Amino acid sequence: MADFETWASRSAPMLRARLYERGGRGVPVVLSHALGLDASMWHPVADELADAHPVLCVDHRGHGGSAVTPGPYTMEQLADDAARAVDDWGRGGVLFVGLSMGGMAAQGLALRHPDRVRALLLANTAARYPADARPVWRQRIADVETRGLAAVADAAIERWLTPAFRAAQPQAVALLRETLLRCDAQGYVAACHAVAGVDWLDALEHIACPTLVLAGAHDQGTPPAMARDIAQRIAGATLEVWDDSAHLSAVEHPRRFADRVRALAARLG
Repeated sequence: MADFETWASRSAPMLRARLYERGGRGVPVVLSHALGLDASMWHPVADELADAHPVLCVDHRGHGGSAVTPGPYTMEQLADDAARAVDDWGRGGVLFVGLSMGGMAAQGLALRHPDRVRALLLANTAARYPADARPVWRQRIADVETRGLAAVADAAIERWLTPAFRAAQPQAVALLRETLLRCDAQGYVAACHAVAGVDWLDALEHIACPTLVLAGAHDQGTPPAMARDIAQRIAGATLEVWDDSAHLSAVEHPRRFADRVRALAARLG
């Protein structure tokens, strides 16, 4: 049997996904990826989980095999896309795991469609950016519009991964770079607008499901302070800061990340 099957939403715009299913009857898990990447970033984590849980790794609109719709996108759209994916999968409420942009969509999903979410894992993400981040996002958008994704690839790799990981895992780094460079530039720019405008922070007190918030001590894009802001607003949320991780914690430490998903699932009975 292949490691995964290709899955597509019935509803429009079409969302493509990887489905990992080996007969496990645990709570269904949805994994939601970072800006510029796609479902492939989750392969090691999904592979770890799939014996016990059905796992769906969804490409955001504008990314991977999903539809590239006209932008700019909003985070509300991405959250509603996540709800459509959950509904079309048809497994009921899920444990929803989001990293970076995926974590922003996860917050919106839990706020706008709480019946779809049994638990949340929010990794290396933000609920709101400070005003001084706006020029950074405007510059990134301008760079991609004028020079393509190659203009931001080197900086992205440095933000995403610790120097130790980059030195030890050159093949994994190359695969991430290739994924980023394959991303549709228009889809990337459209999603940048959604990420730059994320603003869930004041509403997070309405999230009631079990929640784990993960941060990387070396994460420059969504530093631990942003994770603390999220965890402090969600009643009962747990915060972990990993001293040996940058932005892509699930890539740098897939087995540990999968362990956290399993522990969160165990809380659901």
